[in-house]
Amino acid sequence: MKNILATLLLFFTITSSAFAATIEQGAKVAVMDFGTHPYAVTIDINILNAGKAAHEYILQRLFESHKMDIMDRTMFEAQLAAENLNTTGLIYHDTAQKIGKILGVDYIIYGNVNDVTLSEIGTQIGIGGVTVCTVKSHIIARVMNVESGEIISAAKGEGKSKSSFVKVNGGEVLTVEVGNTKVTQDSVHNAIQQAAFQTVDVLIGRLYGNAK
Repeated sequence: MKNILATLLLFFTITSSAFAATIEQGAKVAVMDFGTHPYAVTIDINILNAGKAAHEYILQRLFESHKMDIMDRTMFEAQLAAENLNTTGLIYHDTAQKIGKILGVDYIIYGNVNDVTLSEIGTQIGIGGVTVCTVKSHIIARVMNVESGEIISAAKGEGKSKSSFVKVNGGEVLTVEVGNTKVTQDSVHNAIQQAAFQTVDVLIGRLYGNAK
């Protein structure tokens, strides 16, 4: 009986610690520029400016969480540019340490837009040529302790958004191209926003409890 109780106590201790906060609430954090995955369709991603959009949506969600002391990008852009430090996409430990010292932050959040793709394409309908498709986006983010270089948490978010537009008298509504297919800009940004929000929600859950 004692052995059973001891085993149960150990189980609950491990389980509880697995959901404990990994970083302190109010920790100083800087969000780096989000780049694009090396194997993403670069020309499409650049046209969509997905990295910048992802960065802004991730900042918005982090501010809304009220969990961290987020440093405003405008406060450190010039400082890091003067040091010629890479702040986009993959960031190595030595660079992270320099960023930490310059900005006085404990952690950085960085990552990539993994892709912006079409998951399905609908059939053109009617004389006007209505086209319906679904845009899908994935974002990956990591949280690094700048002192130790340890990746303390990571998350991947997914966003989907349906898009439709109508050709009228040879013209179209404002669109962008993903591969060889045109979709509305709103649809692309909606998918990126959903992916960014989900990414932050998972990170916050893992760092402060209610891990997913």
